[in-house]
Amino acid sequence: MIKMNKLYRATYISEDIVVERNYTDGIWHDTTELVPNAVVNSQISNQAIVIGNGISRLDFNLLYIKNHTGGLYGSRALQTYGCNALYRDFNPDFLIATGNEIIKEISDSGYTENNIVYTDADSLLRYPDKFYLIPYNSYVDAGTTAAYIAAFDGHKKVYLIGFDGHHSINFNNNVYADTYGYQSKTSNVIDDSWIYAQSMLFSTYNDTEFVQVTQNGKVTNDSLWTHCTNFRQVSFRDFALEVDL
Repeated sequence: MIKMNKLYRATYISEDIVVERNYTDGIWHDTTELVPNAVVNSQISNQAIVIGNGISRLDFNLLYIKNHTGGLYGSRALQTYGCNALYRDFNPDFLIATGNEIIKEISDSGYTENNIVYTDADSLLRYPDKFYLIPYNSYVDAGTTAAYIAAFDGHKKVYLIGFDGHHSINFNNNVYADTYGYQSKTSNVIDDSWIYAQSMLFSTYNDTEFVQVTQNGKVTNDSLWTHCTNFRQVSFRDFALEVDL
């Protein structure tokens, strides 16, 4: 059962992570380390976009987002959050990495030297001085975690692009299927836990608006999403108008 709490970076100072566990006399003894908040996000627009890796996003040119200035003083600028192998094609403001293979790839690539990449506590310890800790270690998929961090950073409108899900048997609806760290294109991917995790996020951050961006803005979603009053869809065109791309 996934549990989420409505928490924000504005009040996030630090947290303890377990660096070692020993079992003695029938009791687990933890050694912890204090990890301070190492990210200061002074965003002013209160709106972000999370770039998932569903195939639908290939119909949208991400250069429009990369070159988006946000109008006067950047008051409508979009902060960008991305997932896993997105870094191969696009540099978001923040990247979220889950999965041992892709985390190793990102570490080996040198990408973390000049970019903020979030990962879990285990990977943080495995690759010291390279990654940033996902606040409160949600341990859900990269897409949900990216959207969670966007809300955690205080954004009140979070656009979601490439959040397609998997609706066909033996078809992996992922841009990076058949590449390192990903299942094959013919894999049968079950997305029940992803759908549920997203719905929990929408319900927890109920004062944040989550907006799914698709080609026509009329994609059929699981009822767990559509029953959330702070969730809606827009087309690529309407998205461009809303954020003044």
